[in-house]
Amino acid sequence: MTRYKQHYFLTLLLLLAFCQVSLAQFQVVPLKNTEKSKPSSAKVMALKLPFFDDFSTSTNTQDLGQWQKGGGVYISNTFTTNHPTINVATFDGLQANGTPYDFANSLAEGATDSLTSLPIDLQYSVADSVHFTFFYRTQGLGDKPELRDSLRLQFLTNGDKWQTVWVGVTDTSKTANDLFKRVIIPIRANLFLHDKFQFSFQSFGRKSGQFDVWHVDYIYIDRIKNQRAAGEIIKNTSIRNPITKEVTSIITQDLATQNQLTSFLKRYNSMPLRQLLANPQKELADSIKWNVNNLSSILRFFPYSYQVTNLLNNQNIESNSLPSQGIGSLSTLTLIQKNNLNLASLNATKLKLKVSFKITSSDVSPFAVNDTISRVIDLDNYYAYDDGTAEKAAYLGKGFGRAAVQFIVNKPDAVKAIRINVQPTVTNLAGKRLTLQILANEKGKPGKALKTISDSTTIIKYPNTPNAFIEYKFDSVAVVDTFYVGYVQLADDEPLTIGLDENAPQFVNRHFYNINNEWVNVSTKQSTSLFTPIKGSLMIRPVMVGKEIFVLANEEEVEEKSLVISPNPSKDIFRWNDSSLKNVELLDMTGRTILQTRTDNQEVNLPNLNTGTYLLRLSNDKNTFVRKIIKE
Repeated sequence: MTRYKQHYFLTLLLLLAFCQVSLAQFQVVPLKNTEKSKPSSAKVMALKLPFFDDFSTSTNTQDLGQWQKGGGVYISNTFTTNHPTINVATFDGLQANGTPYDFANSLAEGATDSLTSLPIDLQYSVADSVHFTFFYRTQGLGDKPELRDSLRLQFLTNGDKWQTVWVGVTDTSKTANDLFKRVIIPIRANLFLHDKFQFSFQSFGRKSGQFDVWHVDYIYIDRIKNQRAAGEIIKNTSIRNPITKEVTSIITQDLATQNQLTSFLKRYNSMPLRQLLANPQKELADSIKWNVNNLSSILRFFPYSYQVTNLLNNQNIESNSLPSQGIGSLSTLTLIQKNNLNLASLNATKLKLKVSFKITSSDVSPFAVNDTISRVIDLDNYYAYDDGTAEKAAYLGKGFGRAAVQFIVNKPDAVKAIRINVQPTVTNLAGKRLTLQILANEKGKPGKALKTISDSTTIIKYPNTPNAFIEYKFDSVAVVDTFYVGYVQLADDEPLTIGLDENAPQFVNRHFYNINNEWVNVSTKQSTSLFTPIKGSLMIRPVMVGKEIFVLANEEEVEEKSLVISPNPSKDIFRWNDSSLKNVELLDMTGRTILQTRTDNQEVNLPNLNTGTYLLRLSNDKNTFVRKIIKE
């Protein structure tokens, strides 16, 4: 990504200074999680060949049976596409806890994530033809590195010195995004052939967020005795992934799962079980899809099994052994499993379902580890379009504006909390005020505010672990049919960056923004030279009560659009038409509080205020409203 190039609405990458951006709707910044590797002082028995890790059995962090602790790489199956097998290791500018390496300087550059192996016994001769191979690519669903950014591979010599043996740089070709490249390095120098050999990957790029992303996969070290075979392999050092069917040779005979399972829900990735059972035909997907990659140069046949387990009690809900399938050499096969689950028969109030597929292959160790793929679906008390992992972060490209996400209940319910994933990137907003809203539906768009939450309890907090949510509780708000959950952004130089799941593009039409007193559906925006809408879902989740509640007549909410400030503009006095709004807060356009007071007169007098535009926040015990005012 060109670091100062501007894109708009869910694609605008946060680059130089937020105050320079004034035309955008939603904008996107990349993100993730990392930490520098540190040498281990403990004595570890050297690993034996073959060394193999495609990260298929790791969750979030690397396997400490093969790797040093730390380094900050993130292991997942969602940050890229077309990878050789399930899961990749992702390098970027965030530490393992999800915070940037440098939160003080938004333009800081330098060493970021690293991944260092444990010692490996390489007491071999050059004649044994030890080869080091791996796949890598830039960007994936994250931020593309610039030409000055790099990924470095180093080997540890027998003199205990690190020596760089390979440097990856950004591919500027148009097809670069589709490629996983293979690197094959023959280890022919005696200084590397010793009993405490180690290797280390290190990325270099921007340190203030999930910028300059690299992915590494399928690392394999072993001897190749057949020199002629080794020579043939070395000729094929750059390949397109098997899914494109342009591969001519590959080093291993491996049958593996790949990519994420599709969800068995149609309209969400997670939802309350009570709401699902109210209309299962509308909510349950007809089938589940998954991929198998044949990394072998021969036709393969394999049977497979399907299983659904409730993780809350380890109950096996469904399992099937399915007939053998055939897959051509160096190709990808998509399999479809019909969804026959009868959840009503389980008599449960919530479920945590693990859906798994396992292929039965003839792969020998270590290549059999990637034969199983699974996905967990939470059916509890909340709605989610996201899958729990943010590949980027989105923010409103204008200082004052609102964003909202649409949700639909099958039977009356109530919202009791909002979970939100605020991403720590570029600008540290910890401790700033957060304004959340529950909105009614008005002709398919957000309407009046049923609830605005903005007080001492709604302070921006960053989670302690990557992709975690902060929950904000409040008095329950009754909802019927369609409702919206959203937030208000107040300042240009303090944009609220919300986690964005780019693996959920089918839900983009549930997202709305409002920067000029009009709600706009994201999916209606077309790409222009300055505006490229992306497909994804904000990580905002309403938490439901799980039953219908009734609003008493004396608890009726004030309709937001009925609030009028006049005169506006004004030289001094600003009045409003709701006598219940007695708490007054005045903010400048950066979100800084200038005045806090209480009045019974439905007015505030500001004779000494400098001319300009401000935000007037008015509240009572139940509602908070924000209006722009202009001081003449």
